[in-house]
Amino acid sequence: MTRSDAALVQSAARFDRVRRDSAWSLLRASQAPIVLAILHANFIGSGEARVQATVLFERIGDDLEALRVAGHELPQSPQRYVADWLDAGYLERRTGAASTGSTATSAAETYELSADALAALRIANEIVSPPRSVTESRLTTVMGQLEQLAIDTDTDVASRLESLTRERERLDQRIASIREGRIDVVAPDAALERIRDILLLAEQLPADFARVRRDVESLNVQFRRDIIESDGARGEVLDALFRGVDVLQDNEAGRSFGAFYALLINPERSAGLDRSIDDVLTRDALGSLSPGERIALRTLVERLTSRGGEVHEVYASLARSLRTFVQQREYVEERRVSRLLKQAQRAFGELSGEGSLIRPTGFTLSLSKAQLRSVSQLTMTAPDTERPPGLVDNAPVELDLDRVRELINESDINLYELRRNVDATLDDLPVASISDVLDRYPATQGLGSLIGLLSIALERTVDGRAVLVENERDLVAWGDAGLAARVPTILFTHSSEEHP
Repeated sequence: MTRSDAALVQSAARFDRVRRDSAWSLLRASQAPIVLAILHANFIGSGEARVQATVLFERIGDDLEALRVAGHELPQSPQRYVADWLDAGYLERRTGAASTGSTATSAAETYELSADALAALRIANEIVSPPRSVTESRLTTVMGQLEQLAIDTDTDVASRLESLTRERERLDQRIASIREGRIDVVAPDAALERIRDILLLAEQLPADFARVRRDVESLNVQFRRDIIESDGARGEVLDALFRGVDVLQDNEAGRSFGAFYALLINPERSAGLDRSIDDVLTRDALGSLSPGERIALRTLVERLTSRGGEVHEVYASLARSLRTFVQQREYVEERRVSRLLKQAQRAFGELSGEGSLIRPTGFTLSLSKAQLRSVSQLTMTAPDTERPPGLVDNAPVELDLDRVRELINESDINLYELRRNVDATLDDLPVASISDVLDRYPATQGLGSLIGLLSIALERTVDGRAVLVENERDLVAWGDAGLAARVPTILFTHSSEEHP
């Protein structure tokens, strides 16, 4: 295999891995235009990187209604769509301060776009509104960066001095021209071209922030795994932490972001950037900028500082957590658990070879749930013309549905009724607790109804259709006898559209 053939095969394998990314799946989804439009409107168009869960559900509900009026078939609720996008990797859910308008809610559940979703939106926008194929602004940027890099990497003193001398001569000539009244001003078209190239570049930064955040969180998990699974007395990562090395920052991604953030929060550079933006917005040559472009330019520093600060806080928080994990010797217990699990797996592997993993126990387990079947589900094993002897025709009788309900209630918890009660409550309330459900629909099975509601709530927390509030409990009462119990605070967030 030649080198070019090997490179081709490697490239095909690399692009095959891309197919499994969320960005690819979003672009090729059957409802990609709808999903992209909703995500863009709520996270990019609104200018909010994070949106509180309840606010997002309300806004997406309005979006879905508008799209349905326009003829789109969108049968699910906002909560169900958000849960699907979360599972698909388009959204990320976090608990922390939510930036909605001018207020911030601490410890609120928030959603933000994933790095893959931001990449998909950028690709789709470039297809819809492609940049001009060749621009003087981009060529000037490339040439300037290359020339400056050649100077900054030159170790020859004479060559560096020659470059600086040429630069000084150019500056002297420009100063002389200005003093003589000759000022070269960029043409309006070229000025617009440059500012739009700047805004296009700035639009790519949120995806970079999200990718850095995802990478540092993955690094944190990997470092913890290395510490726990290290066979040596300490291990490379653990030894570095004991020597005081910040392992999250001491890598290519960490150093790159550190340099970026240091430049971003430099007071002198930040103030200079603000002044430059103010000056640019007053120029006549940029008078044809759209309102959206002006807002994007005006809020550029604020947005960069906010998102950069979030990533920096993630770095700092994970670094503190990792140091605590080591300094308080939490890793020792984790290593012990890891060794025990490995021993159990090895023992299981050895035992599995000695006999079948499936064998009869001689014990019969009776199911607790009522098994109801319709007569129409029964089929005869013989043709109708060969009816077995003893078969008697009986006249049909009326089926007493109330009696059937009584039998179900006596044999098991009526989960169907409880789910219906939860969904009916959510028709009136955006978020409902167990108390809210019981206030509207009495517990027909007493304590059994309460247990059933807890079971449904815990089931829904798995896929995001209910939220468990940490360290909080509700006092729930039922029946006429004044019975009550304290239960964990769980909030339902799904509507009746979720269930038949």
